[in-house]
Amino acid sequence: MNEKGYQTVLVETRENFTTLLENARSLVPNLKARVQEVDEIRKLPEATINEMTELGLFNILTPERYGGNQLTFREYIDVVRELGKGCGSTAWVAALYNVAKWFVAAIFTDEVHQEVFKDNGASNICGVFEPRKCKVKKVPGGYLIEEGLWGFCSGSQHSDYFFLGFPLIDENGEGNELGVALIPKENVKILDDWHTISMRGTGSNSVTVSNVFVPENWTASISKGIVGEFPDSLVRGEASYNSGFVPVAALVLTAPGLGLVSAALDYFVERLPKRRIQYTWYNNQADAPVTHLQLAEAVMKSETAHLHVYRAANEIDRWAKEGKYMDFEARAKVRADCSYATRLTMEAIEILMSAGGGSAIAENNPLSRIMKDGKTPPQHGLLTPTTGLELYGRVLSEREPNTVLI
Repeated sequence: MNEKGYQTVLVETRENFTTLLENARSLVPNLKARVQEVDEIRKLPEATINEMTELGLFNILTPERYGGNQLTFREYIDVVRELGKGCGSTAWVAALYNVAKWFVAAIFTDEVHQEVFKDNGASNICGVFEPRKCKVKKVPGGYLIEEGLWGFCSGSQHSDYFFLGFPLIDENGEGNELGVALIPKENVKILDDWHTISMRGTGSNSVTVSNVFVPENWTASISKGIVGEFPDSLVRGEASYNSGFVPVAALVLTAPGLGLVSAALDYFVERLPKRRIQYTWYNNQADAPVTHLQLAEAVMKSETAHLHVYRAANEIDRWAKEGKYMDFEARAKVRADCSYATRLTMEAIEILMSAGGGSAIAENNPLSRIMKDGKTPPQHGLLTPTTGLELYGRVLSEREPNTVLI
């Protein structure tokens, strides 16, 4: 039983996991073939969206009762990691779509679930926790968002609903609780401002809302979700949707980077017998001691990153299975694991890029693309290595945290 008296269970999904893993693996050649198109159009191609939908790869964390696959977070990591071997942008959008559906399942009510997850969870959801600016009023029956702007809304062009954070206030305009509104796409304007060198295909455009009424039941409290105060719903008795809110948000974003570093290692090792080290006596790069050192260090950093992420995923799953909400220190440790892992994956990719020689800087060289896309995960606010380490260090030093997102 969990703290609220619900019997918690983990749905047996081993067959689902095996199928989804194979589905993701089967898409890798197609994803690699489209990387140039992805960069050019700055969003995922329709062909990719259709394939991902057909193969269930946007329903990894959707409740089973609504036609989803409801994998554990440990299983989720391996599936999205596989996508990252083919295309970082595709893996990133998959990560955000899947976790947005998990957020909706965790903190919204059955009434919203039945609408959003109808047709076996066919609707896609993207979102942002904090607005850049937001003017909102509490009105009878809900909230009026008079003006709002949110940045970095990954997967915006293919989303049916937008999960957008805003301040929960009373009729007097007072309140310090962070809330979220779930808004249909027809009420959201997507700006054409996603021009980047990294993860260009994620379509992480800014979005705006103007004079949109949001019914009360289509809003929820992120602040309550952070501490495990989830509303009653049909999924409440299932362990997956009692997991640590912020740990889940951080964890899911690590999987694309794991896929990218794995792809970089595969490519480097494949090319190794065909390369020499220019202006040296080494006609085969694999004979050079410096290569042995570089490759070993890159592999160790990659493996260490995987170990941190897997530990975090296992902890999230373990607490949920035991019917307990993760305590403060455990949640902080997951954030440290995830942020440190992103540093290690980027460092491993940088080593391989350096060892790749002059050809690695070519625009069409896979290492060049991986290097660019690998820059994004450590830049995300939930994964910034310095922030994660400072947070965990403050907890270890028995000091107040530097954020509420724990």
